[in-house]
Amino acid sequence: MIACHVTLEQMNAALEAANATHGYNLIWKSGPKPIGRRFQFTLRSEKSGIRGASVSASGRRSVAASWHAHGHFFDMLFAQAPDAVIRTARATYRKGDAWVDFNVGSMMCPQQASALSVL
Repeated sequence: MIACHVTLEQMNAALEAANATHGYNLIWKSGPKPIGRRFQFTLRSEKSGIRGASVSASGRRSVAASWHAHGHFFDMLFAQAPDAVIRTARATYRKGDAWVDFNVGSMMCPQQASALSVL
């Protein structure tokens, strides 16, 4: 993901605020790495069995950050930096935009990303 119109301090403050909701389980997998005036980053959870982690359609736990954790991070970043823009592989988000839910399963066995979170 890439965040534009933000500072490193705002990125870290948004992660800390999102962590309060997710049991302090969210960490940077990579980044925030400055690329010009933007930051490239990847969120992940530190432990796979608690809030903030995602679960596969088959039920296996993962350290990948869940759809909910990403959405809360986005909200916290927009609270810190109202002009921020976040670009993902699937969508571009600005303050006030709704989180886009999407199919992460197959055509035969669809699974929405929002349903695959450790809550």
